[in-house]
Amino acid sequence: MKTKICTKCNKRKKITQFYKRVTGIIDSWCKECKKEHNKKHDKHKCLDCDKLIWNGFERCKHCAKIHQYKTRPETNPMFGKKGDLSPVWQGGEESRKKYCIGCHKLLNASAYYNGELRCLSCAKIEQYKDPRNHPNFIDGEGNFPYPMEFTESLKESIRKRDNYECQNCGMTEEEHLTVYGKVLHVHHIDYNKENCSKENLISLCGGCNTRANYNRSYWTNFYKEKVLK
Repeated sequence: MKTKICTKCNKRKKITQFYKRVTGIIDSWCKECKKEHNKKHDKHKCLDCDKLIWNGFERCKHCAKIHQYKTRPETNPMFGKKGDLSPVWQGGEESRKKYCIGCHKLLNASAYYNGELRCLSCAKIEQYKDPRNHPNFIDGEGNFPYPMEFTESLKESIRKRDNYECQNCGMTEEEHLTVYGKVLHVHHIDYNKENCSKENLISLCGGCNTRANYNRSYWTNFYKEKVLK
C-alpha cells in the first residue's frame, strides 16, 4: 500500500480511501484517524433515555431537543407565545368543553376523547334501541302478549293469597302504591306467560320483579319453594 498524505492529520502514512455519501467526496485517511473516527461514532446510550445512538452526540435527537428547550428556552419557537398568541389557540377553556349530542349534558374529558359523544345514560339508550343488545334479551319473549287467562281477577286472587306482600322483600301493597303508584306485580315463576296456574304465579314488588330477570334459573327455584310453602 502506497504512502500518501492523510487528509485528516496531514501526515504521510499508509492510508485507505473511502467515499463520503453525504458530500460525495473521496477522502484518504490513515489507519489511526479512521479508527479514532469510528470510535467516536460507535453505538452508545443516550444520557436521558438510554436509547442506543451512534451520531457522536451525548443525547438522541428527541432528548437533545428537550434538553435544549429546558436549558435555553428562548430557542423554542413557541417561547413566550401563550394564550391567544399561540398558533393553536382555540378560544380558551369554553371551547374545550364538549357536550352530549343526546341531552347536551357536559361530558368529561375521557368520555369525549375515547370517542363517546354521549353521556352514559344516552349511550345506553342508543345501545338498547336494538333490544338484542340488552342483557335480559331472550329471543324477544318479553314482547309476547299475555294470554286471555291472565285476568285482573286472577292477579287479585294471587295478591290476596300472598297477604298483599312482596314474597321476596316483604313490601306491602300500601307501601308499593306509595313508592311505585301501582299495585303489586304478579310474576310468572317459570317465565312462561302461557302458564297461568296459581302454582306458577307469585306477588312481587317492582324492584324484585325486575331483579328476577337476572339469573333466571336461581329465581325460578327460589320462588317455586316459596309457593310450595
